[in-house]
Amino acid sequence: MFLIAWRNLFQEKTRLLISVGGVAFSIVLIMMLTGLYRGWNDKMGQYIRSVPADLWVMQDGTEDMFHTPSLLPLSLADELTKINGVDSAKPFNARRLVVSVNGQEFQLYIVGYNSATDAGRPARITRGKSVPGPGEIIIDHSQSKKVNIGDRIDAAGRQLKVVGFSEGGDLVITSFAFTSPEELDKIQKLPDAVSQFWVTISPGADSNKVISNIEAALPDVAAVTRAQFVKNNTKIVSDSFLPVILILVLVSIAVGIAVIGLTIFTSTVEKSKEYGVLKAIGLNNQQLYGIVTRQAMVAGAIGFAIGTGLAFGLSATVGKYVPQFVSQIRAVDVAWILLLTLTMSVLAAFMPTRRLARIDPAEVFKA
Repeated sequence: MFLIAWRNLFQEKTRLLISVGGVAFSIVLIMMLTGLYRGWNDKMGQYIRSVPADLWVMQDGTEDMFHTPSLLPLSLADELTKINGVDSAKPFNARRLVVSVNGQEFQLYIVGYNSATDAGRPARITRGKSVPGPGEIIIDHSQSKKVNIGDRIDAAGRQLKVVGFSEGGDLVITSFAFTSPEELDKIQKLPDAVSQFWVTISPGADSNKVISNIEAALPDVAAVTRAQFVKNNTKIVSDSFLPVILILVLVSIAVGIAVIGLTIFTSTVEKSKEYGVLKAIGLNNQQLYGIVTRQAMVAGAIGFAIGTGLAFGLSATVGKYVPQFVSQIRAVDVAWILLLTLTMSVLAAFMPTRRLARIDPAEVFKA
């Protein structure tokens, strides 16, 4: 039966090309959207994951770094270190603002990097200086199409020279940049305040117990684990981007089912007499359904292979020219998309089954 399905499928190469092309298009769309979601979700939390801290301490009512601002007194560091279970507390200070360079305006989330305490350090330096000096700034490589090393950025009236590029700080709508704490103080004019604190807990201490101790001792602050803070900061992707992706993926699935189904249905109609011969020599409807299902699954498998190759190729190519396009296609995603493709093919095979059931073997003997 597999040979019959194979011959029927490849007999009309144009129709097969249309069927495989439709499936491949669906796979490219599904895979690239999934990879883009993975990439954006990972980017939003990449810097926070790299932070050498167990807890983030912030102003009560603050949920993330970008939409609910936090402002705490610098002197709070001493109070935090006196709390049972706290090993160290390092101030983290940052400010999101619009900057301009070479006639272009864009947003940066500027962090005060204290190299002495390692607080606010970049995730990884890819080029240039690793520590910004007075009047200097390191920006994320995602802005490298707009800015070059040596350019001067206007940040709230301060002229900062770009001396390096970092990695892991692209936030899609903005990106991390790193300057000295003194320069950041001059920008935001709040020398005795910081945004959050990086807290490390004592060896063997329970993080939930330390959080309770901090919030009991300091009623106006909130403390969360690093994992929870990552989740809070990636929530915007899950809440706003995922529903859009889901709709587009569902549309892609519908396209794939329709293309495969119509192709197999047309093939079944055109080969009614051949199926009538098979029924006349003893094949039952169940066996004919098996032939059609195999045709659909072969078309789906070929389309999946082509679509997967195109998705990986396009993701790599687009990423070179558009740094903000970060697609992460994981093995688990390839696996579930393959399963989805085969399921899609089986569903498409149901479209012509009613036609098979109505085929009369007597048609073979008609003039």
